[in-house]
Amino acid sequence: MKPPKDVLGLGQHLVRELDLEDGVDTLGRWMAHYLAELIDEADNGSTIAKRTKARKEAAATILKIWDHRTSLPGKAYPLAPYKDVLRVIDRLQPDNNPFRYFGHHADNKKEQIAADLFDGLSRLIIALLLMKIAPSVKSIEAHPSATEALSETEQHLLTALQQWGDLLKSTANGPGRGRTGKKKDDGDTPNLSEVALRLVHDLTATLAELRSEL
Repeated sequence: MKPPKDVLGLGQHLVRELDLEDGVDTLGRWMAHYLAELIDEADNGSTIAKRTKARKEAAATILKIWDHRTSLPGKAYPLAPYKDVLRVIDRLQPDNNPFRYFGHHADNKKEQIAADLFDGLSRLIIALLLMKIAPSVKSIEAHPSATEALSETEQHLLTALQQWGDLLKSTANGPGRGRTGKKKDDGDTPNLSEVALRLVHDLTATLAELRSEL
């Protein structure tokens, strides 16, 4: 994996997150303060030699910490809050819908209903998993320097999470089946309880259709 372009920016992200996280132990907090001092020296050292030395030491320290990113507390590792979601997200990707070739173009109504059920249940499971995350970390947006430092696989997962966020937002903004509600601005985080209730309502109607069809 190539080192990130903005190593000091990544360091600033780590300092902020480690210093703000209540659960960080004494060693972790000391490391954050030490890193902050190195970054400050790299930017504001009294001589070029001091700034150069501090920049090298800061970069080496930042990369060593980042190597252990999956065990860092709080939001230092952008994907950490979504560990439960990540266990199932690939299986529940909309593109993995086994009935996707049928959908609303199905000649067989049961196949169309099955496609709708897969889509609705997938969204409901993701919404319920996201509801377990503390409100302060429900935003899927991550600091640019931290995102750029992720591996390609991690960036793929973060993109998948963002796609699910867009899907849930569209569910919150959509008319639903027999439900109405206030349309949220595109930038708003959807109320997951409202999303889940809308999905349950729609799935109940879809299941009733399936029962009649069977």
